[in-house]
Parts: sequence; C-alpha cells; structure tokens
Amino acid sequence: MSLSSKFKKDLSTLRAAANKEIFLDLKHPKLYKKVRRYYENEGLIQFSGNDFADYDVLMDVISEDL
Repeated sequence: MSLSSKFKKDLSTLRAAANKEIFLDLKHPKLYKKVRRYYENEGLIQFSGNDFADYDVLMDVISEDL
C-alpha cells in the first residue's frame, strides 16, 4: 500500500510538512507517529534514534513518495 493511498485524507498536511511549511511532529503528532510507524513496518526506513536526523530522513522520503 502506498503512502498516498494509506493517508489519502492527510495528503495536504503531508505535503505541507514535506515542503517545510509546518513541522509534522509538532503540529500533528498523531499523524507523525502513524506515518513513522508505516515506514518502519514497511521496512523502508531504519531510524537511528536521533530525533532531528530521523525527522529529516522521514520528510525526504515523504517528499519523494508524494
């Protein structure tokens, strides 16, 4: 299942976060956790434990997927 089909109703929010208009983890923490869990469960990203670096990696992957 792709990101755009799984999070269809949240695409505008995800685009805003990928474009650095908002910080997803601060503005929509529940959505951030769901998206992060989605990528972890799909095996697409292995997070390092550094919150700042992990956030940047996640936003890069989201922008590529959108």
